[in-house]
Amino acid sequence: MPKYRILITVGFVFALSLFSVPSLRADSISLTDLGVDNAEGQVSVGFSIVVNDMAPLLDALQNGGQFQVRCAAKLYQRRIGFWDTFLAEAEYVSDLVGKPIARECMVTDQRGGHTFDFSDLPHELDRFWSRLSLPMIDWESVERGKAYRVVLKFSVTRTNVPGWVSKPLFFVSWDLVPEVSYVLDFDF
Repeated sequence: MPKYRILITVGFVFALSLFSVPSLRADSISLTDLGVDNAEGQVSVGFSIVVNDMAPLLDALQNGGQFQVRCAAKLYQRRIGFWDTFLAEAEYVSDLVGKPIARECMVTDQRGGHTFDFSDLPHELDRFWSRLSLPMIDWESVERGKAYRVVLKFSVTRTNVPGWVSKPLFFVSWDLVPEVSYVLDFDF
């Protein structure tokens, strides 16, 4: 009986390794320079997206991968003893589409689309995703002497997984960077 358990366990581990998707470590793409500022009379959340390890992302894009980078920010007024009061939310979405034949990557966000060659991609993505800003709410809505919290959720998801693959393999994560939360508390 113990031999069967060992064989079943080894078979299960082998099957999982066959169906696993190469994924980036959580620190391979991350957010930096998170802050709050006054941009044109609005409370804005500023940040930069940094690619620390380009090899896995570049490999996936060179094989025709399509990904969506999503940053969803919510602004709350912190209250002691009660739930925080929701004030505003904003979202940044950027799509990456690998074009292996042309050896380039198309990056699109609300500013428009840009095409970068695979050889320049690490430098160009860092430059493209630096100093992003999400306007949230007018400064008149923020009261002096109060405490506030910004919660920013960040993820990188593969968007071109066919349904006939993703449905039977529902237990496999197709996210390159699973959702990560960043919290910034500030007083005004």
